[in-house]
Amino acid sequence: VDKGKFYLIANTIKSKKYSIGCIANFWPIKDHISLIKAIELLVKDGIKDIDLRLIGSGERLKDCQRYVKENNLSSFVIFEKERAHTEINKFYNEIDLFVMPSYYEAFGCVYMEAWASNTPFIAIREQGISEVIPEKERKDLLAEEQSSESLKEKILIAYNNRRSYPFDEKYDIKNTISAFINSSFFGNND
Repeated sequence: VDKGKFYLIANTIKSKKYSIGCIANFWPIKDHISLIKAIELLVKDGIKDIDLRLIGSGERLKDCQRYVKENNLSSFVIFEKERAHTEINKFYNEIDLFVMPSYYEAFGCVYMEAWASNTPFIAIREQGISEVIPEKERKDLLAEEQSSESLKEKILIAYNNRRSYPFDEKYDIKNTISAFINSSFFGNND
């Protein structure tokens, strides 16, 4: 991730609600509906000071909008217009938690962008991002695929703890490029 583009912005004004964000195309594998249903479960359990901000477009958007309307979740789930890539860092800084429940994700640069901006995130087990999350953090940050209940549990952990996880600087693009150039790939055996 380019830490020159994704970073913590000091004194960002946040919502009074605990704000959860997701940036992803509304495709079946991104599984927005499980995330929306997790919010519904939290609201039913009495957590009313939350909101879910969704940015994206795609074939499942209308289904998700319909579910939100039919289940009276409009005051908790907000569908936002897509933004220029230069505006995404601001979005990460405005939210308290990033969640993308994709169950078929090679890596997912959005997780790294959120992490670099000091925004904690939740992902799905056994996807590419699982490999870079420190072992001791995995139980709190990785949910089961297509499980609203598992997402609810992980969101509740984040909601109750309100902590971030230090970004590992080895994933800053400057450091990864240097490591690659100095690797044996280019004949450097140091």
